[in-house]
This record gives sequence, structure tokens and C-alpha cells, in this order.
Amino acid sequence: MTNSPNSIKIEEGLELNIHTNPREQQIESKSTIESVKQFTDDLKQQIKIKKTRRKNIRKTYNNGHWTQKEHNLYLKFIETNKAIMIQSDLKKQEKIFKQMSLVIKTRQPSQCRSHHQKFNPF
Repeated sequence: MTNSPNSIKIEEGLELNIHTNPREQQIESKSTIESVKQFTDDLKQQIKIKKTRRKNIRKTYNNGHWTQKEHNLYLKFIETNKAIMIQSDLKKQEKIFKQMSLVIKTRQPSQCRSHHQKFNPF
């Protein structure tokens, strides 16, 4: 290799990155690049990323026919809240079907209201 005034001697372990503009030449060390890669790998190992699935927030409600257990819970609820269930004004004020759905956990308030319209014992 001839030594001309414009030639650059590249030492072992150095890379010459030449861009389109010769004034923007950068010399980077391979060992520096490797140490940065190792540093980022170490950080990835230190920071554990939690990969969890979101729990289903919505409750699962039954559809269709009421089971015997659900109907028995309905009847028990009717007996305990007899005074409220007789008067229609109190049903709305007390939000009775919302309370009923909290007792019968597999049914929504609208399902409890519909069931009450069909099986009203009073």
C-alpha cells in the first residue's frame, strides 16, 4: 500500500464509514459497538417485561332458561323483600332488580326483571 497524503491508515479493530459527503466520515471502533450491544443486552436482562393477559372484565351471564337453583334464589329474594316487591313505586326507588342480580350472580338486572314479570307470585 502506498502512502499518499490523502490515504488514511485504518488500524485493526476500526471501521471507516463513508457517507455521500466525504466531510461526514466517521470512524467507529468495533469494540465500542460490541460493548454497547452487550450493555443493551444486560439492560434487557435486568428489566423483566411482564407479559400478562388482561383478565376478562365482563361478567359472564347465563342466557336462556333459568336453572332451578337460580329460580330458588329468585323465590328466596322475593320472600325477604316482600314489602318492596308488592309496591311498584318502591321497586324503582330501591333498584330492586339490581339488588336481585347481586344475589343471583349469573343474571343481569334486566333478566331478573323479565323473569319477575313471568313468575310474579303476587
